[in-house]
Amino acid sequence: MAANEIKNPYLGFICLVLGFVVIYLLKPVLLPVVLSLFLIAIAWPITVWLNSIFPKNISYVLSYVALIALFGFFAGLSYISIAQFISRMPEYESQFTTLLAEITAWLRSMGLPAPRDLNAEQLQAVITPFISTFYSTLGHLGLVVGLVILGLPELVYWEDKLDNCLGKSDGGRWRQAAAESAVSFQKYMTVMFYIGLLAGALTTGFCWAVGLDFALFWGLLAFIMNFLPIIGAALMMIPPTAMAAMQFNDPMMIWIVFGGMLGIQFFMGNIIDPKFQGKFLSMSPYIILVSIAFWTLIWGVPGAFLAVPLTHIFMIVFHQFPQTRKWACLLSEGKGSNQFN
Repeated sequence: MAANEIKNPYLGFICLVLGFVVIYLLKPVLLPVVLSLFLIAIAWPITVWLNSIFPKNISYVLSYVALIALFGFFAGLSYISIAQFISRMPEYESQFTTLLAEITAWLRSMGLPAPRDLNAEQLQAVITPFISTFYSTLGHLGLVVGLVILGLPELVYWEDKLDNCLGKSDGGRWRQAAAESAVSFQKYMTVMFYIGLLAGALTTGFCWAVGLDFALFWGLLAFIMNFLPIIGAALMMIPPTAMAAMQFNDPMMIWIVFGGMLGIQFFMGNIIDPKFQGKFLSMSPYIILVSIAFWTLIWGVPGAFLAVPLTHIFMIVFHQFPQTRKWACLLSEGKGSNQFN
């Protein structure tokens, strides 16, 4: 008995590691599945509302149409803004080379390590994988939509299926975890969507007002980076400021752009986010950063944006079972004792 008690923790840790290895290896399959489940969680309340007005078959079709229209609009807007950005970037190649030389000289004057022989082609080689990843993620949209179409009607039977397959006790826990996860994700996406729209609108309006090129692209980037908590706001200030340094010869304009972006991020992070998002996720900021790093390692750039809702869902599932409840407590914010009560 004592030997089993010693071995069990190690066995659980090994199973956990192997589980994440499988998740990493099955990324081409699991990523579209996870995206489809998130979309189903978003579409389900719409479907329930439409069921109260229209027959069931019609409500499902209308739900699909709404999702396809929304994501089609986002994909089209993304394609237009990114294509415009890529097509006009060669115009700034000489300015970019000059900016790199100035940054390198400044770093060396401060005694800091500076990149050597970094040119526009090398930077493009760094940026291209991120753009390719974005396009490949959009390319999964067809598969994701197909999974949503097949999965949405199945939700009607899942409560009975879990009870029949897992038993009343375990089935009830998984149903409770699934219900809480769905509601949590719906609230998260709703809040982050509207906050992202506000951040995108403010960024686009400010960049247009100061005459910064690619204002629509910067607004789209602000919307996307909003879904990357903590580090997204810091990263968002860099590209527009670098663009201002290449576009304007006046240092004052560079400081205006930097100050404007800093003001927008300060307003969003210290006024809007606490008021509307609050402590919704009940996750430690340290855990948020670790989860972003971990899921980026597992699933790349898409994993970074899915990290927070995925980790929060793991917390909800862990809380439903006595064997894993301590892990939910450790991942939560503050003392962790009342996070799920």
